[in-house]
Amino acid sequence: MKKIFLLILGLLLCTNSFAKTKFSEVKKALKEDGYGKAVPEKFHHLNSPKAINPVSVSDFSIIGDKSIRFESNDGECWKEPKWNDCTNDRERTELYYKKKPWKKERWYRFYIHLPEDYNSIAPAKMSLIQWKRHNPSKVLVMFQHDHSGLTFNRNGDTFKDTYIVLKPNKDLLGSWTEIIYSTNWHLDPEKGFMKVWIDGKLKVDFKGRSNNKKGKELSLRYGLYSSSMSRYKAVFETDTMPQRIVFFDGVKEENSCEKLLDETKCQSLKSQTINEYDVFRYSKYDKKLRPNSILKMSLSQFNALYGQ
Repeated sequence: MKKIFLLILGLLLCTNSFAKTKFSEVKKALKEDGYGKAVPEKFHHLNSPKAINPVSVSDFSIIGDKSIRFESNDGECWKEPKWNDCTNDRERTELYYKKKPWKKERWYRFYIHLPEDYNSIAPAKMSLIQWKRHNPSKVLVMFQHDHSGLTFNRNGDTFKDTYIVLKPNKDLLGSWTEIIYSTNWHLDPEKGFMKVWIDGKLKVDFKGRSNNKKGKELSLRYGLYSSSMSRYKAVFETDTMPQRIVFFDGVKEENSCEKLLDETKCQSLKSQTINEYDVFRYSKYDKKLRPNSILKMSLSQFNALYGQ
């Protein structure tokens, strides 16, 4: 009887180990939603092959029938010859996109869903969406989750580090959020721009350099990218990171708003203006959101401090 039990258990474990979603299944689900120019290339090469269920196709969706589910668990990190996430305080499960030239206007759409019981790892860093330029590798911008909610981060790799609050946790968790991002990735401060709309409302309207000063190719990646995890462990006095889950749906990229969305919605988006930002003052060892950690700042104040 014991031998039969062990045999069944072994078969179940083997079945589970081969049940991981294939990249082709993820790509198919994204394509069915109409991904435009946002054609994924592969799973990120630093996704851990030992991960339990890193990237999968889910029936929980807002666009079409499927979404993409990302899951990250404690210890699910990996390495390559020139980099090691495990020894650099990081874990990730992401989709990776091909390198593209910067000299074109881009429009992106994402729907994201963080569950109501999402396990925040703040004050550690959690990147949900990011773009990087290559040779040398420099982060350009990130959409992150932190104590303040969903933030837009013009990253310190390339710009003066800033966090603009897009949607607070009370409205973010447990609901689908539409992100529209437009930029031309221009390295000339007289020509560059970045705009972000959240659920149809303009939240970022930045005019200035929108790329590394040397430009060159850039690439998109999204999912769950945890970094500086030791800050979470120190603040909460633990050696273990909690499980993290996020859903992505309707991911699409085009060269114009009219190709990304319908004309009526584009007119509505482009007609909007913004007068001020809620800027999150990130602190490395805050256990929770402090009352004075979000500052209201006019566009002129923001540009004077952070524009380049």
